[in-house]
Amino acid sequence: MEYLDAVEHELNSVSPGMRGKLWERTSGNALDTTGGGSASWILQVPGVWGWASPTDIPKGEEKPGVKALLVKIQNNIAKAKRTVDISGFGPPDVIGSPAGPFPDGNFFDAMCTGLKLAAVGAAKDRTRLTVRVLTGVVGVDVTAGPLGFRRALIEKVGPAAAEVIDFRVASMTTRGMSSYNHTKLVIVDGESVIHGGVNWMTNYYIETGPFFSRGFGDSAPVTDLDIALRGPVAASAGRFLDELWKWVHNAPGSQAWVAVGASDKPKDWALYKNLTPADAGNLEVISVGSLGYGIQVRDETSRYVPSPVVRIEQAATGSNNETNTDRDFMTVNPDANALRALVAHAKAKIVLSQQDINGFTGSPLGHALFDVRFLDVLAAKMSSGVKVRIVISNPGRPDYSNIGSLDVAYKSLFDRVRLTTTYDAQAHQILRRNLQLAPFRASNQQTWPDGYKYRLHTKLVCVDDTAFYVGSRNVYPDTTQDHGFFIENTAAAAQLNTEFLDKQWFYSKNAAICDYQW
Repeated sequence: MEYLDAVEHELNSVSPGMRGKLWERTSGNALDTTGGGSASWILQVPGVWGWASPTDIPKGEEKPGVKALLVKIQNNIAKAKRTVDISGFGPPDVIGSPAGPFPDGNFFDAMCTGLKLAAVGAAKDRTRLTVRVLTGVVGVDVTAGPLGFRRALIEKVGPAAAEVIDFRVASMTTRGMSSYNHTKLVIVDGESVIHGGVNWMTNYYIETGPFFSRGFGDSAPVTDLDIALRGPVAASAGRFLDELWKWVHNAPGSQAWVAVGASDKPKDWALYKNLTPADAGNLEVISVGSLGYGIQVRDETSRYVPSPVVRIEQAATGSNNETNTDRDFMTVNPDANALRALVAHAKAKIVLSQQDINGFTGSPLGHALFDVRFLDVLAAKMSSGVKVRIVISNPGRPDYSNIGSLDVAYKSLFDRVRLTTTYDAQAHQILRRNLQLAPFRASNQQTWPDGYKYRLHTKLVCVDDTAFYVGSRNVYPDTTQDHGFFIENTAAAAQLNTEFLDKQWFYSKNAAICDYQW
């Protein structure tokens, strides 16, 4: 397991004190194909490739990927015996917003249907279920009402189900507009987990929505990907959520809001402290989370010293370059280091399927332009002949893009490669011989039928067709709370290629601005 060993080594170096809290390596896991085919652990939406006419695109929740995801969410939750943990992120629920702070529409319905079925079993066994819903919000979002969402849950599942469920609902922001929960987890009993890039927002993935709040989810859905796993890794992800809930419980009222039942008074807000799920298979997984800003300043046990960087100011936005320069931040946000370690171990091939490789430099975030050490690893790999393929969302911020042109991404890579060459032409030659860079396409058509652009929201890195990362962490600079999984398995990577990455490149290459195969 050389790739996982490299990632674990980096995590031990950066965040030794966060083992068991933010990150953990577990064995005994399995790709969760329960009720489906061998690749059903890959949950991609909308799952519509190669369409030629509007009639080729199923409506709403009939899109194959959407249907599979909703069924998986419902079925997993329906099996709950003890706990259901849901996390998400949402914008303020105001006029013009396609979504609100909490899961909505078809996602909300699937979750509640699963809870009603689980409650039947709980009532029969005379047990209770604990259901946590945690959402990240931007700043002081007055529309994020945990009490109201808790009431909506109780009303949706009905009085019989609500009688055996303790609902705990919270919203959180840890630093103004820039640091909040960004994970999208569904964990059941600490034994199964669904996670990736999919936000629980119907108007982006399933329905188009009413006038003034159009996410174009029906006619121009966002492309995204989750994965489903079973085994001890689910409890690892749960222990990360325990850390967030611990902060929520103790946070000032201006940063976190909690709604629980009058009789629900937990002595300990942790659900997974002493939980050791049974093995589900023989798959090793590294689970990694990050705390953003505002929860914990540093890992006090860490002796990590970031590697020096030439011309680090290239990545700065004005005076802000905190994610590239703040050593303490790195020790409690080790997933960025882990991603670099995975890519640094590549021998032949690196594939990125991302919203962007550049950060959001505009107001109000003003993040750094790129993760300078990540791009330096890519530059070094390309200089040594490793092939790099990058597919990102179609430019045009702020709608699932941080940049106005694909040239921004190319120039960022060029600037870092150029630091190692004598002439501009040498840097361009390295990129021409080793880089594939394209905006996302789902068919040979350049846009969706109504003319709206393709939007990509995946957070996927695959190396040497052997090891990969899927989660909520972007490779561009960010300061949110995130989480994801590192897996090393050639058969799983092959399925990921066949089901998603190969199709993505087959259509996206037609719009590439750089392709070493030209």
